[in-house]
Amino acid sequence: MIASWNPAEATVQLDRTHVVIRLRTLSEIGDLSLVMLRRYPSALLIGFIAGALPWALLDIAVLAWIPIDEARFGLDDDEAATEMYRYLTWMVLLVVSQAPAAGVATSFYLGQAVFEQRPTWSSVFREVRHQFWRWFYVLGVRRLAVPILGVAVFRMFQPRDGFLDFVLPLVLAIAVFGIRNSRPFAPEILLLEQCPLQSKQPHAITYGRRSKSLHAPISGELSGRFIAISFVLAFLWLSTLYTLVWIRGIATGIWNWDLFCYLVIVPTSLWMVAGVSSFVRLLCYLDTRIRLEGWEVELAIRAEAMRQFGSDQPIQTSVKTELTR
Repeated sequence: MIASWNPAEATVQLDRTHVVIRLRTLSEIGDLSLVMLRRYPSALLIGFIAGALPWALLDIAVLAWIPIDEARFGLDDDEAATEMYRYLTWMVLLVVSQAPAAGVATSFYLGQAVFEQRPTWSSVFREVRHQFWRWFYVLGVRRLAVPILGVAVFRMFQPRDGFLDFVLPLVLAIAVFGIRNSRPFAPEILLLEQCPLQSKQPHAITYGRRSKSLHAPISGELSGRFIAISFVLAFLWLSTLYTLVWIRGIATGIWNWDLFCYLVIVPTSLWMVAGVSSFVRLLCYLDTRIRLEGWEVELAIRAEAMRQFGSDQPIQTSVKTELTR
């Protein structure tokens, strides 16, 4: 077990969490994510929007030229349809690769909210800024969000190319999904457990060591869950997309796919689903710690120690000792 994420630093009862710490099935995790969306709407409306907005503006700046250029000649012919497919391919790839980095504030807020009544957003953003280079390097660079954005910049105002605009995005998508599938909980390890990327101490629990210990024992189950969640999120995106198109059609009477749909509705629907994925991932992280580490038992013991002795330091020390053996 690991005590890196130490909610005991707050004056709380560790066995009286806002989310019941117990094993859950994937369907129960899906249900609970909707409950958490209702209970903590600010995690999506403030935390995720603040994290996603810079990425979303960069994406529009890089890709908006495609629909704008095609709109001059109309968006209804076959040539325009091919260009819009190119636009959608890059937009989906960019949002999927950027979602974990965009959701760091949401992940940190929800991780604290499990044990505290309401962490302040000023403290959340202060901690995210403090750890910026650590999580940006892993989630932005090593997980290909920035490199993919760089490729999209390189393709700006270039004529369509079958390999560069269709085959290459597919290869990049496979790489992104492969990395995400094998190590899904990088944001929680970096933001909540605060494991260092490197350490001169031989027994330090670095990000790589912690990631391996958390993911490797149940890699098969995590892969199955990742695939199932991906299909559900894809269906949820399509549902959200066409719901927004329908709402716009009812409100304005405009039903055709124009620039507003491509430049506003499509990225908005993608980022809405990306925000939901942050809730699901955090709950899967909690469930994984329970399965591997008996975390619900540890929290109950530490809570009792705090009630009896006013501190859980002895237990934390013994846990860290076990890790260094």
